[in-house]
Amino acid sequence: MSRRLSRIALALVLLAGLAALLHGPVLRSTARWLRVEDRIERADAIVVLAGGTPRREARAAALWKEGWAPRVIISRPFQRPDLDQLIELGVRPLDLQGESRAVLERFGVPRDRIIAIPVVSRTTEPELMLVRDTALQLGYRRLILVTSPEHTRRVKLVWSRQSAAGPEGLVSAAREEFPFEDWWRRRRAAETVLHEYLGLLVVTLGVSHFFQ
Repeated sequence: MSRRLSRIALALVLLAGLAALLHGPVLRSTARWLRVEDRIERADAIVVLAGGTPRREARAAALWKEGWAPRVIISRPFQRPDLDQLIELGVRPLDLQGESRAVLERFGVPRDRIIAIPVVSRTTEPELMLVRDTALQLGYRRLILVTSPEHTRRVKLVWSRQSAAGPEGLVSAAREEFPFEDWWRRRRAAETVLHEYLGLLVVTLGVSHFFQ
C-alpha cells in the first residue's frame, strides 16, 4: 500500500512540475489566440470601434493617411451618467464620440471625412450592427474595422455572423501594447482576457441579447 501511495505522490509531483513548466506558454497562447488581423485592402471607410481612445484613432488616422480609405466612421458609445454630469457642469467639454472626433482631427483627418453614427450602442454587437446598417445605406462594400489587438477575434466573429449579406469587414489591430507575455500577472489584463472569452462564448451561444 505504501508503495502505491508513493507512486501516486510521485505522479502528482510530476504533474505539478509539468503544469508549472507549461503554464506560461499555455497562458500566453490563450491570450495570443485573441489577436487576429486581416491583410489590409482598399476600402470605402475605416471604422474606429468605441474605446481605446486615442490609440484606435491613431491607427485609423494612419490608415487614412496611407490612402486605404477616404473616410472614417466613429460610433457613439454608451456614456456613464457621471460623465454626462461632468459635461453638463462644463468640467468635461466633449462626450466620448466628440473626443474620438477631436483626436482624429488632431491626427490629421479632416472633419468632413469623419462620419459619426448618431445612435448610442452599449456593446460590440449592436455597435457593429449600426456600422453595418450605416455602410449599407451609403453603399459601401468594404470596411476596415480598427480595434484593440485583444478585441480583434471577437470583432471578427461578430462581423462574420451578422454581416454575411453586408459589406466585407477587414479587422486591423491598433498599435497598442497588451501584455500577452504575462497577462495573468496583471489584474486589468486578466480581466480583459476573461471578458473577451466570455464575450466569445456569449456570441457563439447566441445569447448576447440577454446582456445588452
